[in-house]
Amino acid sequence: MSTQAAKRIPDDVRRLCESFIGRRREAEDTLAPEAAEKLAVLLGQDLAQEFLPPTWHWVYFNRPVALGDQGEDFHERLGLFLPPAPLPRRMWAAGDVTVLQALRIGLPARRVSTIRDVAFKDGTTGPLCFVTVFHQIEQEGAPCVEEIQTIVYRDRGGKEEALRAPGDPVPDGYFAHPESQLFFYSAVTHNGHRIHWDRDFCRDIEGYPDLVVHGPMMATELCDAMREGLGPLRFSYRAQAPVFATTPVRLQLGVPGPERHGQIERSDGVVSMKATLRRL
Repeated sequence: MSTQAAKRIPDDVRRLCESFIGRRREAEDTLAPEAAEKLAVLLGQDLAQEFLPPTWHWVYFNRPVALGDQGEDFHERLGLFLPPAPLPRRMWAAGDVTVLQALRIGLPARRVSTIRDVAFKDGTTGPLCFVTVFHQIEQEGAPCVEEIQTIVYRDRGGKEEALRAPGDPVPDGYFAHPESQLFFYSAVTHNGHRIHWDRDFCRDIEGYPDLVVHGPMMATELCDAMREGLGPLRFSYRAQAPVFATTPVRLQLGVPGPERHGQIERSDGVVSMKATLRRL
């Protein structure tokens, strides 16, 4: 599909996708401690508390996907809850997490997810479809977390180059995410997306040079490093460039205060993710 042709999403397809605005899905979870304990281990942290740190709720409320409901990339196929965007590459582009009160580990919780918007835009590499989902999480009837999640769909691009070959030294001050960490994060979040564990799919189908590091995991790493305590806060982040298993990165945390700005920077100077943390 040429770039110009790709930019012309048929009107009927646009209308079908936009008809998903307002669609709701509910999920309940016991918030049993095992998932949080596994996340703590793979992040190299301790979980010596009864409350869930901000963004750690992403290891909960993840529905099992029947074989017949899986797409080629092993995500739940489009058209069930998320709209059937005619673009194959899916990315978790941005989010805004407001913690009104910390979730208590081991106390059942309920999440209501609503599709707020579906918007098609033209990008430099072709059409983009942005899907905005609003999540509300409550415990014992009290609101605890409000989240705006932005997912973007786009065409597959050309081959991308790796910044570093496997086994090459990592520059001082940087670190790379090991393949095992990606595997276990996929497992604890019940995320079947093949870009995180299937290297052949990454290279041959998606055009990536190596396994892709999960955007949510990097957002959690950044939030954990920026925050102080578990009080009410708002954490906003935006992914700007991909990070692969071979990509050296470093966290830049900004100055502590009521509003703190941080980012994840690759070794080539490209900023992969920007974030702002505000205390409420």
